[in-house]
Amino acid sequence: MFETLFKYPNVLRRHKEGPLAAERAAYLSEQAAQGMAQGTILRRSSYCLCVAIELQRWPPNRCYNEDEVEALAATWAEKRFNCGRASSPRWPKEHFRFVATDFLKSLGRLCLTSTPEKSHYEAEIDQFIASQQASRWQSKATCRSARWQITRFLDYLDHRGVVLVDITPIDVDAFFEHMSQRWGRSSLRTSAKILRSWFGYCESRGWVRFGLSEAILLPRIYRHEGLPLGPTWDAVGRMLIKTNGDDSASIRDHAIILLLSVYGLRSGEVRRLHLGDIDWPNDRIRFVRSKSKRKDVTPLEPRVGNAIARYLRYSRPKTESRVVFLTLRAPYRPLSTGGLYGVVARHLSKIGLPKKGRGPHGLRHTCARHLLESGRSFKEVGDHLGHRSPDATRFYAKVDLVSLRKVALNDLGGLI
Repeated sequence: MFETLFKYPNVLRRHKEGPLAAERAAYLSEQAAQGMAQGTILRRSSYCLCVAIELQRWPPNRCYNEDEVEALAATWAEKRFNCGRASSPRWPKEHFRFVATDFLKSLGRLCLTSTPEKSHYEAEIDQFIASQQASRWQSKATCRSARWQITRFLDYLDHRGVVLVDITPIDVDAFFEHMSQRWGRSSLRTSAKILRSWFGYCESRGWVRFGLSEAILLPRIYRHEGLPLGPTWDAVGRMLIKTNGDDSASIRDHAIILLLSVYGLRSGEVRRLHLGDIDWPNDRIRFVRSKSKRKDVTPLEPRVGNAIARYLRYSRPKTESRVVFLTLRAPYRPLSTGGLYGVVARHLSKIGLPKKGRGPHGLRHTCARHLLESGRSFKEVGDHLGHRSPDATRFYAKVDLVSLRKVALNDLGGLI
């Protein structure tokens, strides 16, 4: 492996004769097999050699924890900065830390710093989450969010020396006053609704004093403050024109934006799309809904199908992964939430749209508004978006300006 990377004898000898040469060569060969660029592998080889030299100072069975990797990365970055080989220590540190963590993990010599302490009320929270899952919460994301909100509240009170049975409305108000310095009204309202449900369950079990849930006041959200935002249908068309190029990024992004805007999908429904979900002979495509986990099979729109087929043929990396949309650079992996957000936001920013509503969900709102303005019924739009409740679809009636104008003109009667 080293012979293919280095042509200078001294550099080649340093890497071949350095500690853990076989392990480093195996690690770099694995990265090369995944399609990683040679320049990236060269940088990683230097990081791995530095880590191997550091490991040589310790017994063979010693593991590194995350804090020690962080310190080693900081030292490396500082040297690069001091010798003028980097304009800032930030990115050398981040790159080194990522590679060092990955290399140590491949050696089996990485250990977690510490396991986070569980909340004192972990069992009670588990019971509450289970009860909600059995009745109304079907999304894992909702359960994770609720657990995080409740744990954050209880940790805050724990630091103040307040136990669950002694909580009063004053303690709840103090928590929200503390969080209002960083959260907006919508975030505070979400937290308050979850804590209301939590304390209602606690009251039924006798864990807290009665009436605590009713004492939690929800912050006011002003009319139209939470209306769904997103680009216009014409703006989406301009964005599709700009992404209709021949480079790998444009081909992939064009298919993603078409999926989001034509089917009104959520981010996770695109990121989880597998090759087996596309039934090419019958022109069908299957989506696993993020909230209900229901599998919806729908006709494959020709333009979307052609865009996906073009991506699979000319742009998608050759890998064993069955996920459709992957990163552009090795090691190839499914797009993360932030990665997909970046795809949409990057192209929306090019056509001069405001920051709010630039993410994938903005295109879902655009799809819903376009269907309503085209004369589709709420039932049709709800089925298309995968809504379980009609109320979720009626929300878009507030932004269906075409229909609202018609209603206004009809109500004026003979005055015009």
